[in-house]
Amino acid sequence: MELIGAGPGWSRLAVRPFRAGGPAPIVRVPWATPRRPRVSVVIPTLDEEANIGWVLGRIDASVEEVIVVDGRSRDATVDVARRSRPQVRILEQPLPGKGAALALGLCAASGDIVVMMDADGSMDPREIPAFVQSLLGGADLVKGSRTVRGGGSHDISALRRCGNRVLIGLTNGTYRQRWSELCYGYAALWTDIVPVLELAALACPAPGPARRLRADYGHGFEIEALIFCRAARAALRIAEVPSFEYRRRSGASHLRPWRDGWRVLQAVTRERTWTSGHAGLPAATDT
Repeated sequence: MELIGAGPGWSRLAVRPFRAGGPAPIVRVPWATPRRPRVSVVIPTLDEEANIGWVLGRIDASVEEVIVVDGRSRDATVDVARRSRPQVRILEQPLPGKGAALALGLCAASGDIVVMMDADGSMDPREIPAFVQSLLGGADLVKGSRTVRGGGSHDISALRRCGNRVLIGLTNGTYRQRWSELCYGYAALWTDIVPVLELAALACPAPGPARRLRADYGHGFEIEALIFCRAARAALRIAEVPSFEYRRRSGASHLRPWRDGWRVLQAVTRERTWTSGHAGLPAATDT
Protein backbone atom coordinates (compact mmCIF):
# COMPACT_ATOMS: atom_id res chain seq x y z
CA MET A 1 0.00 0.00 0.00
CA GLU A 2 1.49 3.34 -1.04
CA LEU A 3 0.43 5.96 1.45
CA ILE A 4 1.00 9.05 -0.68
CA GLY A 5 0.21 8.68 -4.35
CA ALA A 6 1.15 12.28 -5.21
CA GLY A 7 4.67 13.55 -5.76
CA PRO A 8 6.95 14.35 -2.84
CA GLY A 9 6.35 18.11 -2.91
CA TRP A 10 3.11 19.72 -1.84
CA SER A 11 1.63 23.08 -0.96
CA ARG A 12 -1.52 24.44 0.63
CA LEU A 13 -3.08 27.49 2.18
CA ALA A 14 -2.22 26.65 5.77
CA VAL A 15 -4.51 27.62 8.63
CA ARG A 16 -3.37 29.96 11.36
CA PRO A 17 -5.52 30.80 14.42
CA PHE A 18 -6.78 34.35 14.53
CA ARG A 19 -9.02 35.69 17.29
CA ALA A 20 -11.65 37.62 15.35
CA GLY A 21 -14.57 37.26 17.76
CA GLY A 22 -16.67 35.51 15.13
CA PRO A 23 -17.31 32.05 13.76
CA ALA A 24 -14.28 32.03 11.40
CA PRO A 25 -11.24 32.49 13.69
CA ILE A 26 -8.55 31.70 11.08
CA VAL A 27 -6.36 33.24 8.46
CA ARG A 28 -4.79 31.33 5.57
CA VAL A 29 -1.17 31.67 4.53
CA PRO A 30 0.56 30.04 1.54
CA TRP A 31 2.93 27.27 2.56
CA ALA A 32 4.95 24.80 0.50
CA THR A 33 7.59 22.14 1.12
CA PRO A 34 9.59 19.79 -1.14
CA ARG A 35 8.99 16.76 1.08
CA ARG A 36 5.86 14.65 1.35
CA PRO A 37 3.59 15.31 4.34
CA ARG A 38 4.33 13.39 7.52
CA VAL A 39 1.37 11.35 8.75
CA SER A 40 0.45 10.55 12.36
CA VAL A 41 -2.26 8.11 13.44
CA VAL A 42 -4.02 8.44 16.81
CA ILE A 43 -5.81 5.43 18.32
CA PRO A 44 -7.59 5.57 21.71
CA THR A 45 -7.63 2.26 23.58
CA LEU A 46 -9.34 0.72 26.58
CA ASP A 47 -8.92 -3.04 27.12
CA GLU A 48 -8.29 -3.79 23.43
CA GLU A 49 -5.55 -6.40 23.70
CA ALA A 50 -7.40 -8.74 21.33
CA ASN A 51 -7.74 -6.07 18.63
CA ILE A 52 -4.93 -3.52 18.77
CA GLY A 53 -2.28 -5.82 17.31
CA TRP A 54 -4.43 -6.47 14.23
CA VAL A 55 -4.96 -2.74 13.72
CA LEU A 56 -1.32 -1.75 14.17
CA GLY A 57 -0.17 -4.56 11.91
CA ARG A 58 -2.19 -3.10 9.04
CA ILE A 59 -0.93 0.46 9.31
CA ASP A 60 1.58 1.00 6.53
CA ALA A 61 5.23 1.36 7.47
CA SER A 62 5.32 4.73 5.68
CA VAL A 63 3.19 6.23 8.47
CA GLU A 64 5.79 8.11 10.48
CA GLU A 65 4.03 8.19 13.85
CA VAL A 66 1.44 6.02 15.57
CA ILE A 67 0.11 7.22 18.93
CA VAL A 68 -1.87 4.90 21.17
CA VAL A 69 -3.67 6.83 23.91
CA ASP A 70 -4.53 4.33 26.60
CA GLY A 71 -7.29 4.79 29.15
CA ARG A 72 -5.56 2.76 31.87
CA SER A 73 -6.38 -0.61 30.34
CA ARG A 74 -6.58 -3.51 32.76
CA ASP A 75 -5.43 -6.02 30.16
CA ALA A 76 -2.27 -6.28 28.02
CA THR A 77 -3.27 -3.63 25.47
CA VAL A 78 -0.11 -1.56 25.92
CA ASP A 79 2.21 -4.58 25.80
CA VAL A 80 0.55 -5.90 22.65
CA ALA A 81 0.80 -2.47 21.04
CA ARG A 82 4.53 -2.26 21.75
CA ARG A 83 5.15 -5.77 20.41
CA SER A 84 3.10 -5.11 17.28
CA ARG A 85 4.78 -1.78 16.44
CA PRO A 86 7.94 -1.16 18.48
CA GLN A 87 8.10 2.53 17.49
CA VAL A 88 4.58 3.23 18.77
CA ARG A 89 4.12 6.19 21.14
CA ILE A 90 2.07 5.30 24.22
CA LEU A 91 0.29 8.13 26.04
CA GLU A 92 -1.66 7.57 29.23
CA GLN A 93 -4.70 9.82 29.34
CA PRO A 94 -5.24 11.71 32.61
CA LEU A 95 -9.02 11.97 32.08
CA PRO A 96 -11.44 9.15 31.21
CA GLY A 97 -13.36 8.87 27.95
CA LYS A 98 -12.76 8.51 24.23
CA GLY A 99 -12.99 12.24 23.68
CA ALA A 100 -10.31 13.03 26.24
CA ALA A 101 -8.07 10.39 24.66
CA LEU A 102 -8.51 11.70 21.13
CA ALA A 103 -7.96 15.29 22.22
CA LEU A 104 -4.69 14.34 23.90
CA GLY A 105 -3.49 12.38 20.90
CA LEU A 106 -4.45 15.01 18.34
CA CYS A 107 -2.66 17.71 20.29
CA ALA A 108 0.44 15.52 20.69
CA ALA A 109 0.72 14.48 17.04
CA SER A 110 3.90 15.73 15.34
CA GLY A 111 2.95 14.99 11.74
CA ASP A 112 1.57 17.39 9.15
CA ILE A 113 -1.55 15.21 8.92
CA VAL A 114 -3.19 13.30 11.75
CA VAL A 115 -5.63 10.42 11.27
CA MET A 116 -7.93 9.32 14.08
CA MET A 117 -9.37 5.80 14.15
CA ASP A 118 -10.70 3.17 16.53
CA ALA A 119 -8.78 0.25 18.05
CA ASP A 120 -11.45 -2.44 17.68
CA GLY A 121 -10.74 -3.43 14.06
CA SER A 122 -13.92 -1.86 12.68
CA MET A 123 -11.93 0.64 10.59
CA ASP A 124 -9.52 -0.52 7.91
CA PRO A 125 -6.11 1.22 8.04
CA ARG A 126 -5.80 0.55 4.31
CA GLU A 127 -8.28 3.39 3.77
CA ILE A 128 -5.82 5.97 5.15
CA PRO A 129 -4.45 6.92 1.68
CA ALA A 130 -7.93 8.04 0.57
CA PHE A 131 -8.14 10.43 3.53
CA VAL A 132 -4.64 11.77 2.83
CA GLN A 133 -5.38 12.31 -0.86
CA SER A 134 -8.52 14.28 -0.02
CA LEU A 135 -6.49 16.52 2.29
CA LEU A 136 -3.89 17.02 -0.43
CA GLY A 137 -6.76 17.94 -2.73
CA GLY A 138 -7.62 20.99 -0.62
CA ALA A 139 -9.66 19.86 2.38
CA ASP A 140 -8.77 20.91 5.93
CA LEU A 141 -10.62 17.98 7.50
CA VAL A 142 -11.86 14.73 5.95
CA LYS A 143 -14.62 12.58 7.45
CA GLY A 144 -15.21 8.96 6.64
CA SER A 145 -18.77 8.19 5.55
CA ARG A 146 -20.53 4.85 5.71
CA THR A 147 -23.52 6.07 3.68
CA VAL A 148 -21.99 7.46 0.49
CA ARG A 149 -21.34 5.25 -2.52
CA GLY A 150 -18.42 2.94 -1.74
CA GLY A 151 -19.03 3.05 2.01
CA GLY A 152 -21.08 0.76 4.22
CA SER A 153 -21.34 -0.97 7.56
CA HIS A 154 -21.59 -4.47 8.96
CA ASP A 155 -21.97 -3.11 12.48
CA ILE A 156 -24.58 -0.35 12.69
CA SER A 157 -27.92 -1.36 14.21
CA ALA A 158 -31.33 -0.15 13.08
CA LEU A 159 -31.60 1.99 16.22
CA ARG A 160 -28.25 3.65 15.62
CA ARG A 161 -29.01 4.15 11.93
CA CYS A 162 -32.28 5.89 12.77
CA GLY A 163 -30.63 8.04 15.43
CA ASN A 164 -27.83 9.00 13.06
CA ARG A 165 -30.31 10.19 10.44
CA VAL A 166 -32.06 12.42 12.95
CA LEU A 167 -28.79 13.86 14.24
CA ILE A 168 -27.37 14.39 10.74
CA GLY A 169 -30.52 16.22 9.65
CA LEU A 170 -30.42 18.46 12.70
CA THR A 171 -26.70 19.15 12.24
CA ASN A 172 -26.98 19.95 8.54
CA GLY A 173 -29.80 22.37 9.20
CA THR A 174 -28.01 24.04 12.08
CA TYR A 175 -24.57 24.36 10.49
CA ARG A 176 -25.67 24.70 6.84
CA GLN A 177 -23.84 21.58 5.73
CA ARG A 178 -24.64 18.67 3.45
CA TRP A 179 -22.95 15.92 5.41
CA SER A 180 -23.93 12.29 5.04
CA GLU A 181 -22.25 11.24 8.31
CA LEU A 182 -21.80 12.67 11.81
CA CYS A 183 -21.07 9.98 14.39
CA TYR A 184 -18.37 7.96 12.61
CA GLY A 185 -14.93 8.40 14.10
CA TYR A 186 -12.66 7.68 11.13
CA ALA A 187 -11.31 11.08 10.11
CA ALA A 188 -8.15 12.97 9.17
CA LEU A 189 -7.07 16.59 9.40
CA TRP A 190 -4.10 18.86 9.00
CA THR A 191 -2.47 19.35 12.37
CA ASP A 192 -2.40 23.12 11.94
CA ILE A 193 -6.16 23.20 12.51
CA VAL A 194 -5.96 21.38 15.86
CA PRO A 195 -5.30 24.63 17.82
CA VAL A 196 -8.25 26.25 16.01
CA LEU A 197 -10.56 23.51 17.33
CA GLU A 198 -9.41 24.14 20.92
CA LEU A 199 -9.16 20.52 21.99
CA ALA A 200 -6.46 21.14 24.60
CA ALA A 201 -8.97 21.85 27.35
CA LEU A 202 -10.52 18.42 26.79
CA ALA A 203 -7.22 16.58 27.11
CA CYS A 204 -5.98 17.52 30.59
CA PRO A 205 -7.54 18.23 33.99
CA ALA A 206 -8.45 21.82 34.70
CA PRO A 207 -5.91 23.63 36.90
CA GLY A 208 -6.67 24.12 40.56
CA PRO A 209 -7.91 21.71 43.22
CA ALA A 210 -8.15 18.07 42.20
CA ARG A 211 -11.57 17.18 40.90
CA ARG A 212 -13.38 13.90 40.63
CA LEU A 213 -12.40 12.20 37.38
CA ARG A 214 -15.52 11.69 35.29
CA ALA A 215 -16.64 11.91 31.69
CA ASP A 216 -17.38 15.62 31.27
CA TYR A 217 -18.63 17.31 28.13
CA GLY A 218 -16.41 16.47 25.16
CA HIS A 219 -14.80 13.49 26.89
CA GLY A 220 -17.15 10.84 25.51
CA PHE A 221 -18.38 9.57 22.15
CA GLU A 222 -19.63 13.04 21.26
CA ILE A 223 -16.05 14.01 20.40
CA GLU A 224 -16.47 13.47 16.64
CA ALA A 225 -19.59 15.64 16.51
CA LEU A 226 -17.83 18.30 18.56
CA ILE A 227 -14.83 18.35 16.21
CA PHE A 228 -16.93 18.43 13.05
CA CYS A 229 -19.26 21.14 14.35
CA ARG A 230 -16.36 23.32 15.46
CA ALA A 231 -14.73 22.86 12.06
CA ALA A 232 -17.94 24.03 10.42
CA ARG A 233 -18.18 27.03 12.76
CA ALA A 234 -14.58 27.92 11.92
CA ALA A 235 -15.40 27.83 8.18
CA LEU A 236 -12.89 25.07 7.52
CA ARG A 237 -13.04 23.06 4.31
CA ILE A 238 -14.64 19.71 5.19
CA ALA A 239 -14.81 16.74 2.80
CA GLU A 240 -16.12 13.18 3.02
CA VAL A 241 -14.67 9.95 1.63
CA PRO A 242 -16.29 6.50 1.52
CA SER A 243 -15.43 4.21 4.42
CA PHE A 244 -16.57 0.73 5.39
CA GLU A 245 -17.25 -0.14 9.01
CA TYR A 246 -16.63 -3.76 9.94
CA ARG A 247 -17.81 -5.57 13.03
CA ARG A 248 -15.64 -5.24 16.10
CA ARG A 249 -13.15 -8.09 15.92
CA SER A 250 -13.41 -9.08 19.59
CA GLY A 251 -15.00 -7.95 22.84
CA ALA A 252 -17.94 -5.68 23.64
CA SER A 253 -18.34 -2.12 22.45
CA HIS A 254 -18.11 0.73 24.96
CA LEU A 255 -20.80 2.62 23.01
CA ARG A 256 -24.25 3.01 24.63
CA PRO A 257 -26.69 4.24 21.96
CA TRP A 258 -29.17 6.14 24.15
CA ARG A 259 -26.62 7.69 26.50
CA ASP A 260 -24.13 8.56 23.79
CA GLY A 261 -26.80 9.70 21.35
CA TRP A 262 -27.90 12.22 23.96
CA ARG A 263 -24.31 13.39 24.38
CA VAL A 264 -24.00 13.88 20.60
CA LEU A 265 -27.24 15.89 20.58
CA GLN A 266 -25.84 18.10 23.36
CA ALA A 267 -22.69 18.69 21.32
CA VAL A 268 -24.64 19.66 18.20
CA THR A 269 -26.69 22.20 20.15
CA ARG A 270 -23.89 23.56 22.37
CA GLU A 271 -21.40 24.12 19.56
CA ARG A 272 -23.75 26.51 17.75
CA THR A 273 -22.34 29.38 19.81
CA TRP A 274 -18.71 28.24 19.97
CA THR A 275 -15.95 30.64 18.87
CA SER A 276 -12.26 29.87 19.02
CA GLY A 277 -9.99 31.56 21.55
CA HIS A 278 -7.00 29.32 20.69
CA ALA A 279 -5.41 27.82 23.79
CA GLY A 280 -2.17 25.83 23.95
CA LEU A 281 -1.44 22.45 25.52
CA PRO A 282 1.54 21.37 27.60
CA ALA A 283 3.69 18.77 25.91
CA ALA A 284 2.39 15.23 26.35
CA THR A 285 4.61 12.69 28.09
CA ASP A 286 5.12 9.24 26.61
CA THR A 287 4.98 6.21 28.85
